[in-house]
Amino acid sequence: MFTQPSYKLLLLFCLTCFSLPAIGEEIPTESAMIATLTSEDSPPADKAITCKQLAVFGSAECVPSVAALLSDPELNSWARITLEAINDEAAETALVDAMSTTEGLQLVGVINSLGVKRSNASVAMLAEKLTSEDDTIAKAAAMSLGKIAGTDAITALKKSLAETRMDVRSAAAEGLIRCAEGLDPAEAIAIYDQVLETELPIPRKVEATRGAILTRGKDGVELLIKSLASDNKRLRYIALTTARELKGEGVSDALLAARSDVPASQAAYYLIALGDRGEASMLQAMLATIEQPAQSDAEIDIKTAAIGVVARIGDPSSLDALIAAATADNDVVATAGRAALEVVGDEDMNDAIIQRASQAEGKTLETWIAVIGARRIDAVDLLVKAAKSDQSSTAHAAITALGDVATIDELSILINAAFSGSNANTKSVGLKSLQAACVRMTDKAACVNQLETAIASADAASQIAILEILAAMGGTEALVAIEKAALSSNPNWQNASTRLLGGWMTVDAAETLKTIAEQPKHPYRIRAVRGYLRILRQFVMPQPQRNEMAQTAMTFSDRDDEKRLILDAAGRYPSLEMLKIASELSKSESLKNESQAVAMAIAQKVKATPQVDQLLADMDIQSMKIEIVKAMYGAGDEAVDVTARLQKQVGSLPIIRLANPNYNSNFGGDPAPSKPKQLSIEYKIDGRAGKATFNENDSIVLPIPK
Repeated sequence: MFTQPSYKLLLLFCLTCFSLPAIGEEIPTESAMIATLTSEDSPPADKAITCKQLAVFGSAECVPSVAALLSDPELNSWARITLEAINDEAAETALVDAMSTTEGLQLVGVINSLGVKRSNASVAMLAEKLTSEDDTIAKAAAMSLGKIAGTDAITALKKSLAETRMDVRSAAAEGLIRCAEGLDPAEAIAIYDQVLETELPIPRKVEATRGAILTRGKDGVELLIKSLASDNKRLRYIALTTARELKGEGVSDALLAARSDVPASQAAYYLIALGDRGEASMLQAMLATIEQPAQSDAEIDIKTAAIGVVARIGDPSSLDALIAAATADNDVVATAGRAALEVVGDEDMNDAIIQRASQAEGKTLETWIAVIGARRIDAVDLLVKAAKSDQSSTAHAAITALGDVATIDELSILINAAFSGSNANTKSVGLKSLQAACVRMTDKAACVNQLETAIASADAASQIAILEILAAMGGTEALVAIEKAALSSNPNWQNASTRLLGGWMTVDAAETLKTIAEQPKHPYRIRAVRGYLRILRQFVMPQPQRNEMAQTAMTFSDRDDEKRLILDAAGRYPSLEMLKIASELSKSESLKNESQAVAMAIAQKVKATPQVDQLLADMDIQSMKIEIVKAMYGAGDEAVDVTARLQKQVGSLPIIRLANPNYNSNFGGDPAPSKPKQLSIEYKIDGRAGKATFNENDSIVLPIPK
């Protein structure tokens, strides 16, 4: 909420921005502005602008002229803006006087302005307006009295709490709550309590409840707990909100002491609210809650809420309680405990975690190991030792964690776990961990070297798995290794590598795919060609690079299927170079029609030049007699005849270059707003009739009739 000074500053800023004359224009004098306001010949718009200017430059001198506009329905708000901004007693007096001379909405506006100006002089008259038969006027008076505050305003508003009209009574309560915000605690509490004792809409009860709790400090906890038992969810919500906001000496102790009085349905939410206070003093109480047995769903909710609080405020003393929760038989509690261990504290907590893990065994050790991996704690020695455990579950946990923390020095351990031994489960865990480690390694070259060494002695299935890890890693080093495998004499490597290259997610794979595509006897050459064309057609790159790739693809794409993909790329990314490629492909009889269609589409989008016309002519797309017989644009019955417009824009090729590619702009407006539209054209090319339909804003390339 804006205070009066900040409101006025904002108002003046906005008015200055939107009402000052242009640079070089002379600012009218205040006398000239007053003359504009008092002239019967001045239109309302000029008077409104003048009021805005007077809000910046006006003084007490203009007040009478501005005040005279308060009864004008069109200018009332403009006049009030000016009077609100002028810091002179005359402006306040004019607004007070206007309460006797205005009515209806104009009076409501004047009352609102008196509230903005915090006018003590208007309190008596505003108090009278509280009894107005017009609810809007009475409510406005209540709100303004709330802004003005003071003893007289409070007295009037308290009296209005007995009003039979609920809307007016509610406005009076809101005004009182505004007043209470600036009073000493004892007076404020009396007002909040009186509002709470009055029959009012829930929003007022909520506002008063919040004020009554926060103003009381630790003594407000009783009302807070009482509100948590309310059957109204908004009151329960505000109680939980104040539990987070309540301040003062003894508040934390009072909140903790009240836990036993909190309704069971709200107990977990209450603990979460206490945790949001972020106070270390809450920790021991939360740890005690965690250590209590939990059987019912409500008890489990409370326990997990306490675990969540400890996750935010915990220190090393929390670890024993959290590990107990993380290894509990109840899955909900165990999940919450593990999640808390993964985030509690900061890096200083890590040493305590390593110490406890080094002394643990069994399920507890495995949980600590999982936490070490999740927190990426540098505890490699501990994990390496655990990976050699006779207990497979412990070894698997350690191998998994190594995937998150291992350095290049420990990569061989993961390679052995993934590809050595006979235990299928261990190999599966090791493979996942190895991939996780390789993907995050910063020394990609060293990582690739170790994988290439491993692939030489691995079995066939493991070799393919290593290639897949290389593909998951990405990067230059992995790409080189994949290329070696693809160009090897090993059929399995050739198959897997070209498959993986086909799904590569960076443009640099194009060069490798090109190398394979240029091998005439490679068994997966067509797959490589397709992979290269995928990058050409789908990846983001500069147009010159795409043009060059398309030209290169022409050298090793022998089949029409692949040439069609090149044509597709040419149509997607039109340029003069792509038009040349379409022209080259049109020399093939089987691709001639498709090439011509793509060429015409490209010509529609690139700059018209003699070279473009020559390329089209070389493709037998020569000057033709194009006649537009009829053209309709729109949706269903909402269509307009655009025949004449198209006739003016048609040329000697079956490509219509619109003056504006936006159909609505080109055809004089939108004939069917918010509906999908089409352009339907009946035409003749060299005397042969044809019809074509285009979706809104499509390029217009007329099919040549047979």
